Amino acid sequence: MDAITRIQQLGMPRRNNELWTFFPVTKIPVQDYASTCTESEFADLVEKETDFAALLPIAKGTKPMVQNIADGASEMAMLKCNNDFGHTILNIGKGAKASLEILDNKVVHEIAAERFDINVDEGADVEIFFANPASDVPLRFRHFRITQAANSTVRFSSIERGNGITRVSIDCFLKGEGANFEIRTLNKLNGTSESHHRLHIYHEAPRTTSTQFSRNLLDGKSNASYDGSVIVEENCTGVNSSQLVNTILLGEESSVSVKPILKIYHDDVECTHGNTCGELDAEQMFYLVSRGIPKETAKAMLMASFAKELFQALPDTPAKKRLLQQF
Repeated sequence: MDAITRIQQLGMPRRNNELWTFFPVTKIPVQDYASTCTESEFADLVEKETDFAALLPIAKGTKPMVQNIADGASEMAMLKCNNDFGHTILNIGKGAKASLEILDNKVVHEIAAERFDINVDEGADVEIFFANPASDVPLRFRHFRITQAANSTVRFSSIERGNGITRVSIDCFLKGEGANFEIRTLNKLNGTSESHHRLHIYHEAPRTTSTQFSRNLLDGKSNASYDGSVIVEENCTGVNSSQLVNTILLGEESSVSVKPILKIYHDDVECTHGNTCGELDAEQMFYLVSRGIPKETAKAMLMASFAKELFQALPDTPAKKRLLQQF
């Protein structure tokens, strides 16, 4: 089956589809597709895919860029799509270390969509991150399909501050014992901008771990959503999973929606989730202003502290340095 046929089967996204619960689906323009879709090597993936955004780059006939990182290698790379639609395949070898920064294509069109298929072999250590300046692209999709072997680690970190609507979707499959997936996301939004995250983390082996930590700073009429699912399969002893979403609403009309989902089919696991929503701490603001710090400066200091704390636990790598430089 090709991607165009699969999209036709699924139809355009609707609000009653749980993958798109919080997304303004009416903003997705109707698409024209290539006359043929010849990526037959993805037939099995396409047939099982239920996410329109994951299928879109393939349906557009995008030629995939394939990058292989050898066993034991250590590499840094910047990935940038040269047009509106991109498909990148990364194969990370055993014991390899990779730092991958994703850059925006700055050409402004109606919609941009990228797909990343990332295969991480045993013992590899990978960081994936992006912290691009605010973009004027009206609608941007990024989909990641991450497969991890035993004792591998993937750290995914991002800062979103676009002027349009963004959606990041992630399907992560922890297939080997000891695999670890960590994600840290910050939405710093204002105006009418929107950022939506949708995750499915599949624990398919014993003693796998996953950490989800998201923070939002929302001003104006901005809107953010976080839809995170953790699925623990049978016989997956010793799984540990956590999810935490913290939001500060800076505008009276800003909003956030959070939907944690736990599907656990084994009883020897530890899975938690939490969600907080509020304003900047009034006592901290009073303390800073009473010391002669202007109100707007004090506000900026508290916002920066809130954001930086999200990334402080990262190891001292290029990703951490790049993310903390933003504040």
